[in-house]
Amino acid sequence: MQEEQTVLIIGAGRLQVPVIKKAKEMGMHTVATDYSTSAPGLALSDDRIIISTRDIDGSVREARRYHREIRHIDGVLTVGTDASMTVAAVANALGLPGIRFINAEAASNKLKMRSRLHEHAVPCPRFGECWTLDDALDHFNRLGRGPVVLKPSDNMGARGVSRADDEAGIRSAFAFAKEATPSGEVIIEEYMEGPELSIDALVYRGEIHITGVADRLIARPPWFVETGHIMPSNLPPAMQEDAIRVFVAGIKALGIDMGAAKGDIKVTPTGAMVGEIAARLSGGFMSAYTYPYSSGVDLMANAIRIALGQPPRGLEEKLGRVSMESAIIPPPGRVIAIRGLEEALALRGVRHVFLNVDIGDVVVTPRSNVEKAGHIIAVGETREDAIRIIEAAQKAIQIETGPL
Repeated sequence: MQEEQTVLIIGAGRLQVPVIKKAKEMGMHTVATDYSTSAPGLALSDDRIIISTRDIDGSVREARRYHREIRHIDGVLTVGTDASMTVAAVANALGLPGIRFINAEAASNKLKMRSRLHEHAVPCPRFGECWTLDDALDHFNRLGRGPVVLKPSDNMGARGVSRADDEAGIRSAFAFAKEATPSGEVIIEEYMEGPELSIDALVYRGEIHITGVADRLIARPPWFVETGHIMPSNLPPAMQEDAIRVFVAGIKALGIDMGAAKGDIKVTPTGAMVGEIAARLSGGFMSAYTYPYSSGVDLMANAIRIALGQPPRGLEEKLGRVSMESAIIPPPGRVIAIRGLEEALALRGVRHVFLNVDIGDVVVTPRSNVEKAGHIIAVGETREDAIRIIEAAQKAIQIETGPL
């Protein structure tokens, strides 16, 4: 007779490792899926299934086989990666807690998301669907020939996302987006001016719990590269409340009534607007690292509880610290030396240094969030303290690059 509950985690990369570890700490039997046999979470999980997180039909087939032949699955979830449609399909197929597949699709495809938000009068930019360059140019004219953003409708991590201000920019941005879309579908939308917030939420039977608000640090135009984030946010409370109000309205419009939601919310001169909303907890080291370090709240444990059909608990903030994640971006070229890691890790307040490169790897100028060389995570008593710690760690870590 199966005694311990079994949780299926879709994805076993670095950002899913914390939830796999947490499930095991909670006494769960874990099974993780990933297409890469070297994914770090596979070595940590009790069982593993080698399959892409994007393979919805295959994931449902393998989950059903595992559920029928090996162990009863009690819950399914992901964190930090856009596998919400796969999670929903598995949950729907096995009768597990989760959201409807159609709502997961609306929270994953940017065109469907914008359409749903507009239908429910949730503030967001005007947009258009582009399959061809002519489509993009036509929409640019329709939107008033002001600054616009072009992006793949079906990718994540700011892949293929850039700003355009004129027809020459449209041509370049459309080609950049087209290269990054699996389906060929591109969305064009009005550029939103103003700072951006990253907001997490847990949702249990329609009850929405806001679990973290961070300032996103976006740089390197015309691309949108997140060079880090810091939490809690430093924006005035009224602006944060407006952003949360819009985020909550978006969650409801998208039908996210069980699980988690992550919002990128722009605070524009005319009010908050939805950048994007995903039906999962955030990546970028926020939900698993910076928020728990800042607040003392265990989001991973609560995401697992909700996936099992249990209410969250212990969501009251306990610490009141400031935490920050900062990208490591060395000059482009081939890595010939890496120095200062131990020095950085020895600094007061530095919790982690994650490197994405090694000697011999090629570093590029990042145009998305998946092309950064590494990340530093630090905690301070104040915002200024956290920034000082990050600056010291950035100075200590030296990634030397040379010609290709």
